[in-house]
Amino acid sequence: MKNKEVEQKEIEMQNKMNEFCLKEGHSNLIQDFKIVAIGWLDSSEPFEKGEVSTSFVAKLKLLWNEGLILATLGFHECNLCEGRYEERAKSSREKVLMDKENKIKYIIPELIFHYITKHGYKPNKAFIEFVMKS
Repeated sequence: MKNKEVEQKEIEMQNKMNEFCLKEGHSNLIQDFKIVAIGWLDSSEPFEKGEVSTSFVAKLKLLWNEGLILATLGFHECNLCEGRYEERAKSSREKVLMDKENKIKYIIPELIFHYITKHGYKPNKAFIEFVMKS
């Protein structure tokens, strides 16, 4: 699954939840966050590469391990890895990180750690800054 596909699915879910909240009279529960998918890489699309600090990776792991970990967008395998299927990184877990200050809802796959360490993926600057100040 690609970043844009994840964002679209999450926007659809948020819209349905907001409709339900309005219908049931719970307007205080409506979410109005910008949805940003980070780290959903696919071999058919280019992605930014570069160095990320070990402190960023450590902080991201801490955030990953806090709270709920979701398993809702299906099973994913790294299609950037070459070789046999059994040797490719795989996961079906994702995490939602909320930047309440900027009203951004980040959706990240567990494979983000693999993409950073094995494929040199560098998340965007805004996400790195959010993680480091969290």
